[in-house]
Amino acid sequence: MAIFWTVGACLLLAAWRSGVAEDRARHAPTCPEGQAFTPAECQITFDGTMTGLTHDRAEMDVGGRRATAKVTLSGEISDVRGVPVRVTLYQGKVIHIEGQRLKIDTGDAPATNHTNLRNFGMFCIVGGAALAGANLLLGSGRRRRAAAR
Repeated sequence: MAIFWTVGACLLLAAWRSGVAEDRARHAPTCPEGQAFTPAECQITFDGTMTGLTHDRAEMDVGGRRATAKVTLSGEISDVRGVPVRVTLYQGKVIHIEGQRLKIDTGDAPATNHTNLRNFGMFCIVGGAALAGANLLLGSGRRRRAAAR
């Protein structure tokens, strides 16, 4: 039980931190001229063109530069070369790609794991409580049987 609660608490803390990072990215100021591709705490959206897409990598031309991003995709991927997209950068990294038939949060997006961490953390907390309840019921049943002997 304690392990479930400890893991759950750690996951909820990680989800909270991820939520803070997501909020920072969402409310980040627009990047000043020349800082779009730097680690500055700002974000900007560019028009771009896809040059390639695989299950684990997106490639595009953005703002006159070639950019790549880690992605996690499943299923069939169609050829997207030449597709116009809107690309959002935060701290110099691609965090979101959107265009025809495309809406992708990349591996660098702060919100990527927020919901998963929160849900699994709650599962562990509730699972730990369920184990505690089951342990309490089993223990009281054993005590009753022992007292009846």
